[in-house]
Amino acid sequence: MIRIIYLLLASLACAACSNYLDMKPDAGLSTIETPADLRALLDNEFVMSVQTIAGEEMADNYFTLDQTWNASTIENVRNRYIWQITENDGVDWIGMYEEIYYANVVLERLESLRPAPDVESYNEIRGAALYYRGLAFSELLLLYAMPYRHGADGSGLGVPLRISADLNQFFPRASISESYDRVFADLEEAAALLPITTAALTRPSRLAAWGMMARVAFDIGDYERAFRLSEQLLQHKSDLMDYGQVNPAVAVPFQALNSEVVHLTYRGGGFLAQSRGIVDPELYASYSEGDYRKSLFFALHANGHRVFRGSYTETNLMQFTGISTAEMLLTHMEAALRTGRLAEARMRLPDFLQARYAPNAQPSSNGEAAELLALVQAERRKELIFRNRRWADIRRLNLEGANISLTRELNGQRYLLEPNSLRYALLIPLEAIRYSGIAQNPR
Repeated sequence: MIRIIYLLLASLACAACSNYLDMKPDAGLSTIETPADLRALLDNEFVMSVQTIAGEEMADNYFTLDQTWNASTIENVRNRYIWQITENDGVDWIGMYEEIYYANVVLERLESLRPAPDVESYNEIRGAALYYRGLAFSELLLLYAMPYRHGADGSGLGVPLRISADLNQFFPRASISESYDRVFADLEEAAALLPITTAALTRPSRLAAWGMMARVAFDIGDYERAFRLSEQLLQHKSDLMDYGQVNPAVAVPFQALNSEVVHLTYRGGGFLAQSRGIVDPELYASYSEGDYRKSLFFALHANGHRVFRGSYTETNLMQFTGISTAEMLLTHMEAALRTGRLAEARMRLPDFLQARYAPNAQPSSNGEAAELLALVQAERRKELIFRNRRWADIRRLNLEGANISLTRELNGQRYLLEPNSLRYALLIPLEAIRYSGIAQNPR
């Protein structure tokens, strides 16, 4: 029955968000009578746990064969592979605003429930709703706003900050700085309300809120904030699996709710599936023979190519996109090095290397700042493959002068995405433009 209720609620929200004006502002709210009803909305895995992986689909960790791309019948998947997104593609726009709609429904209805929930329930429900709203806004910014660096001019176009469940209320595109301010405001309040940990890793916690803020701060080059927030998380949870103890002989090496997971979210991608996505050969070659990830993350496909199998979802159909201690450790070390904290980075690095390499294959952790920064960045690339982090890293690094160009070779044609191209901000769906009159991203 609970599953049926979830499906019905998902259908309601989907209809509301995709049709924009078909639903009256308070429709559906009158049936919510208890805190358990609100919790059921937030526990709907089809909306809240299934996050975007579009960034990974557009990044350079993999490629697909001509015949695979040609055989695909999903136009927007084909288009995002070659960075030719159109106004009709709507890459995850509706899904993320559906998540925001759910969060707004919960936030508004929570205030009017009678009798009011107890303080603990109130805080957890409000905190979770704010967490998911902040998460969705941050993902929208990575897809639909141009790359932004903390402290730079923030007057550029951000995203519509829908903070009401009233679908008849119009929201213009906020500035990029206002958009990130809203993300941090939502996540900061969430962190203040949520418990440190939760019994179910599919529910957000205070650790998850700190981790998400650290991720967003890192994405925009706010390394001081990223260092502080990742440090807070790691003080409470710093578990790393010893990959040397994980069995590489099984088809799916990792459990979904393993000791490194802080918050579990996931998504399947069109060309990321093992039958379609081929790991970039140069990236695969960067894993040394003593790197446990080389045997745990990859398998040899029947077509002779290497494919990814190292997701923390316990299935090869879905990719892990959530917060993990490994990501936070890498974020912490790079932020430390970028803010002049060499000693802190040196202190953390040996634990990470011991968990990922055979004893005689570990890179040296005794280098100077520039050498260690290059090492940590290389480890980040290898560790976070297929976790929807590479797109954000490319955007960030190119603003710092990395000059990373992305290329695809397809059907005898070469496609190029230049550093800081306007195509790093995807075209907003035409339906959203017509409905709200918001500004389209330039081309």
